Amino acid sequence: MNKYEQIIKNLEQTFDEFDREYISRKIEDYEFKYMAIKKWWQQPTKINGRVDWYHLHKVGGGKSMAEKLYGISFQMVKELAVKDAEAVIKARNKKMALKLQSFGINEIYNTNLVMNSDGFHGYYNVRTDKGNKTITISTILCGGYNIQALHYRTLVKISK
Repeated sequence: MNKYEQIIKNLEQTFDEFDREYISRKIEDYEFKYMAIKKWWQQPTKINGRVDWYHLHKVGGGKSMAEKLYGISFQMVKELAVKDAEAVIKARNKKMALKLQSFGINEIYNTNLVMNSDGFHGYYNVRTDKGNKTITISTILCGGYNIQALHYRTLVKISK
């Protein structure tokens, strides 16, 4: 296993609890939007006798989300939410691993991770090509139903 693969594996283990929370919130978000879309279709808003697509998209959390959730079963909503959340998690881990690898990490000595209600803050003590360093990682869950889609905001910083 190379350094990059080790970093990915370490990130997956470190963020497991946080990722489970993210998946849970993503499922709730998708289910809420699905129910809002389903309710809207029971009495669709119309303008001059035509369906008001703009209003549907607003209710459904955007055009893409409304189209994604339309006409599927409730069980499929959960499966879709999990699939989308896992894709975000995989992309985040890859991006963070590449960032950590760019610092020239040779070994990870210690990690500390503090979870809170909206994310986590943690650090890695590492040995790099340029000596021992501390890498600080802060991640929060952002967004929500009517503002933005639920997503991660991650900052990575290296210091002596």
